[in-house]
Amino acid sequence: MPPFEGSDISALGLSNTEAEGFEAMLADREQEEVTLEMEAADDSLIVAGASADGAVAAARVSDASFKLIVDYETGGKAFYELVIKSRPIWPKEASGVTIGFGYDLGYVTRDEFRSDWAALPSGDRNLLETCVGFHSGKDPATKMQMLLASVKHIIVAWAPSEAVFKAKTLPKFALMTQNALPNTGLLSGDCFGTLVSLTFNRGASYSKAHNPTTDPKDRYREMRAIKAAMISRKFGDIPGLLKAMIRIWVGTAVETGLRRRRNDEAALFLTGLAAPVVASGPLDFGGDAAAADAGATAAAAPLPERAESVPASQPNDENFWTEVSEDDLAAEAENGLSGGILAGGATWAPDNVQPDYAHLGGNLLQNASFALKAEDLQLLAQLNDFDLSGAGDTVLFGLRGCGVVKDHTVSGGPILMDQRPDHNTPRCIIGVWKRATGTVSVFPASTVPNQAAVALYKRNRSAGNILATGLHSYVCGPHITSRTTPGCFLLRKPDMSKRVVVVRRSTDDLSYQKTDIVDRCAPGDNIHPTFFSTMAGFSSLGCQVVVGTFKEGRHSGPWSELRKAVGFTDNDGEPGKQFRYMLLTGAEARLASKMRIDGLAADPLSQRRLRRLRQGSSGQRVDQLQSKLQLAEPDGQMGPFSTESLHKFQTARQGARGSDGIFSPEMDEALGWGVFSTVGV
Repeated sequence: MPPFEGSDISALGLSNTEAEGFEAMLADREQEEVTLEMEAADDSLIVAGASADGAVAAARVSDASFKLIVDYETGGKAFYELVIKSRPIWPKEASGVTIGFGYDLGYVTRDEFRSDWAALPSGDRNLLETCVGFHSGKDPATKMQMLLASVKHIIVAWAPSEAVFKAKTLPKFALMTQNALPNTGLLSGDCFGTLVSLTFNRGASYSKAHNPTTDPKDRYREMRAIKAAMISRKFGDIPGLLKAMIRIWVGTAVETGLRRRRNDEAALFLTGLAAPVVASGPLDFGGDAAAADAGATAAAAPLPERAESVPASQPNDENFWTEVSEDDLAAEAENGLSGGILAGGATWAPDNVQPDYAHLGGNLLQNASFALKAEDLQLLAQLNDFDLSGAGDTVLFGLRGCGVVKDHTVSGGPILMDQRPDHNTPRCIIGVWKRATGTVSVFPASTVPNQAAVALYKRNRSAGNILATGLHSYVCGPHITSRTTPGCFLLRKPDMSKRVVVVRRSTDDLSYQKTDIVDRCAPGDNIHPTFFSTMAGFSSLGCQVVVGTFKEGRHSGPWSELRKAVGFTDNDGEPGKQFRYMLLTGAEARLASKMRIDGLAADPLSQRRLRRLRQGSSGQRVDQLQSKLQLAEPDGQMGPFSTESLHKFQTARQGARGSDGIFSPEMDEALGWGVFSTVGV
């Protein structure tokens, strides 16, 4: 009989094998716990129920770790309601009948159950009480099947399950973790919550001795090592130990699920170890000015809804911009001035309010290095529904907030650093992806405006924007502002009309946040050199710029090398040739790289973390999203109008604080739209 018979597995894009894997993972958790409870030498580790101390311990669990635990204990809200159908299950192995958020009736007392689930209808509670104390660690399968059949009709909804989990179950396991490990008070909420997740899955087995006769794998080796690391305060060892224990499940039915969980726990623990990011200047995240900007458009005359371009003669940002070079700075210094040309005071917003990062969740790990492969770029294109079928062999890509540790000339390919931009120096990369050969070339760059541009728009609304992430179309041609630079990449159509896209602008402060202006316009955000030969600065109104110059009739620096990687052999390049430009963040690239290294790039539950619809996405899912947004004549293309419409919808939602124009599985699940067909964490 298939698992969760009668459930809507196909609606979530799951196979029976994947559903069986989840059921097996629950069962493995119970086997770990029953083994501990039967053999534990320290009875203090087994907590009967919630207590005041437990509530205090649970309060230290961060929101991110709480979500991780809930998603792995239930499969997520969509899985719980569509597959489990909010009903009791029996995961077999050593488990009992299980309800709600992993609440196993086999391992609680009757008094504990009555107290925890007092809000259930009395008839349902009385029936479920008959299952208390029975589990397949000691009782035959026939007995367990009979018990499940007697309660299978009972609905235990998500909301009361969550309430019991927060009030009863989480305090119990948080206190078990605190009692089992020293120095937990020195950990952040992410780190402590990670260890609580581990205790949920494996019990508080941090002191379990090795018995070679019954345990040839030494299953608790890493658990003991985690306790030793806590004693010695070597907290940095713990992420590696979490990943090391994956060895236990290699070749079993639960390998993929527990590989995913251990990797997620390791990543969250690392995040908790990282120092918090503090903005370098005051940021305004509220107030009337921010609210007035939310979801608004710039003061220019509105474009037709479906406009994809505007005439080349129509003024835009580039018509009001004066390029600044290192020569200009030298002249400024020679005249006894300092910093006036590039000054502005702009700051980069924290991840949780920055439009490019907020959808990934707050408190992301930063300053971590990673290897970038062509497979990672392909995965990112796939998960964003970016259609590259007509892009040809050469695809340009930008990673906002990313540094070059080792470039593509080093054996093994590029090593990059996930970091954040600052509007002062180039802290991004722009690269060339040759799809036929799978080669990736990377160059130091900036994908954000410089200080002066951020300040200029705030001052007079003439120029200065940040291009939204997504898939964009460019054409080779001369970049013309206060100077002319041949052989660049222009945000235009082959007829030289200016492409319409969505950008962000700010008038209330010098930082780009989710509450800032959403502008559907033709900004002229071209790809050209920084006009600096070093990393000291860059010139950009919102353009995508690569370190290097064009002086005395010659391209130079990394900019010149990028043009060679594209295939350009002279100053003009190939005028009129079209290119696709995939702009994402270094954080997303790092996560894609991690999925590949962890062997989870093809895992549908892991893929969900990076699956998005945004500007430039296309296909059936976009068509569905357009229909849900009630757009006339859905065409399956996430163009500027559809992207703007998503911004407006997000801004109008109750309790919203702005928008990011990115549609995620979490938003899809919250709305119940069913645009995405995969589930996970």
